[in-house]
Amino acid sequence: MVVLAGGLVLSVAAAVTVGPADLSLGTVWLVITDHLGLTSADVPLLRDHIVWELRLPRVLGAAVVGAGLAACGAVMQTVTRNPLADPYLLGVSSGASLGAVAVLVLGLGAGAVALTGGAFVGALA
Repeated sequence: MVVLAGGLVLSVAAAVTVGPADLSLGTVWLVITDHLGLTSADVPLLRDHIVWELRLPRVLGAAVVGAGLAACGAVMQTVTRNPLADPYLLGVSSGASLGAVAVLVLGLGAGAVALTGGAFVGALA
């Protein structure tokens, strides 16, 4: 588990460096430790903003969403006792499709929020 946690930290740090602005792992590490109060670093304000305000929240959000999807998949495989279980097995994907199409055809709302809500209600049903 320690090796996997270390791999996660390294992959998050590496993902923060990817983008149009050239950032090194050292710069990312300095910004994160500075904001956590572990060190006092003199990083330019623009690079600090890129790491702390733009890239790090997105990368951490992606890691949390990935962990949630993995947990849901593991629960579905455990409940159905099927190592190949997927959302199609229980009809969740079909219900979500029906809900989204119902919103579009019946004109129940405009925009992505109504479509997403219809898909969610359909998946629950």
